[in-house]
Amino acid sequence: MNITIPFIFFTIAIIQIGIFINSISIIKIYPNEKALKYWAGSLILSTIGITAIALGAILAASLHRGTFFSTISNTIHFISIISLIFYAKNLKEEITAKDKKVFTLLTIFYFFGFEIIRKNGDFIDRQTFTACMGVIAYFVLLLEIKQQKLFNDSYYLKVFAITSIIEFILIIIRVIVLLSNDYGFIDSLNDAPLIPTLLLWILLMVNVWSYISINGYWTERISNLNTTNLIENTKIKLLLNEKYKLINSLVTANKTAISAALSASIAHEINQPLGAMKTNSQHLNLLIKGKKEKILIKNIIKDNDRAAKIITTLKSMFSNNKSIYRSEIFDTFVQSLEPIFKESIKEKNIRIKFLLNSSAKVNMNTDELRQVFSNLIQNSIDALSLTSKKNKVIEIKTFTKNNKLFCSVTDNGPGISRKMQGKIFKLYESSKISNSGIGLWLSKYIITRHKGSLSVNKAYLSGAEFLIELPISNNA
Repeated sequence: MNITIPFIFFTIAIIQIGIFINSISIIKIYPNEKALKYWAGSLILSTIGITAIALGAILAASLHRGTFFSTISNTIHFISIISLIFYAKNLKEEITAKDKKVFTLLTIFYFFGFEIIRKNGDFIDRQTFTACMGVIAYFVLLLEIKQQKLFNDSYYLKVFAITSIIEFILIIIRVIVLLSNDYGFIDSLNDAPLIPTLLLWILLMVNVWSYISINGYWTERISNLNTTNLIENTKIKLLLNEKYKLINSLVTANKTAISAALSASIAHEINQPLGAMKTNSQHLNLLIKGKKEKILIKNIIKDNDRAAKIITTLKSMFSNNKSIYRSEIFDTFVQSLEPIFKESIKEKNIRIKFLLNSSAKVNMNTDELRQVFSNLIQNSIDALSLTSKKNKVIEIKTFTKNNKLFCSVTDNGPGISRKMQGKIFKLYESSKISNSGIGLWLSKYIITRHKGSLSVNKAYLSGAEFLIELPISNNA
């Protein structure tokens, strides 16, 4: 028995199975694409039909008469061509009930026609009938390709159209060859005529290219979709970034406006009890005769005046009043801060080291800068209070470089978490539950008003370090 014919059929069927497996992911991406389902159905039916035809040819006792199995096998393969027609049409149009009815009747005609010829004719008669029905099916397919203008849509659809034309031409040639020759009695694969069989092989191989071109078309669509999605996602990300920046700006502006209103309101409310405290302290000073008590009351009045001045400074910062800046020696100003924290650091066993190495002058508002250092040093005191270290140190260091004055405030406390470092200067952000989150934001705001910068040293691992940078005054 000649096994070459079924071997080629099986080979083509295996290739088609490979194409289908490769296309499963595409079908999953487009689950609602009916056209893709028609193509997948056509591919599966073609594979089943070709395999069944090959098996039928091997198992049939006589090719001359054939078997009912061959009728079913050839009908399945014919339905695969009908499914390909549906695919071509469904790319741009819906498949109507009328379409399904017409092609169902055509399939029924094919089935009964093949079966009648099988019982009353021979092998060549069945081959001729199959080829003639193929001519009709491919003619309809080409009409759909032309009507849907698939030539213009994609390179791969153009390949599909060309392969369909080639298949149509090959089927016509096969019909002519079968009708123009008398091949006599054929009862086995060894008797199968060479030219019609060769044409059938070529036809099936071209058909494989047809399926591959459709696979390429959907792969191309996915690629274009991914590119489009990437471009759209990039645009969306840019728009979202702009949106978040705008929202943050509005939030900050809103917070600033609220802070301005609050500062004015709070200043008004606090100044009243501070004024009363000062009056009562002055009256108490007249009543008490002891020197130690008088010193304590004097310190209370002094702290009261400093608190009132801080409130006045904060109020003026958020009003339209212009702050007064004077050119002063920065180190002298920093050294003057020591008495403010003397009692609190003594109580908590903390030392402040002053390493002042600059005689440069800075154009500054001392009341505002005093608020900055008050916030920074108080933060260090709070941080060191949480540690069990014996040697607790706050170090304030100054130096000049490139006509800039630098001042660092460091402590050997627990430091600042990485999560907090990125937002520590944001308004209402604080690592301390009991804190309002205004201090560092306000400090940065004040330093910015002085045309300088305030930053946290993220690389400092021995605690926390804040670095102030200010322009040196040109006034002697």
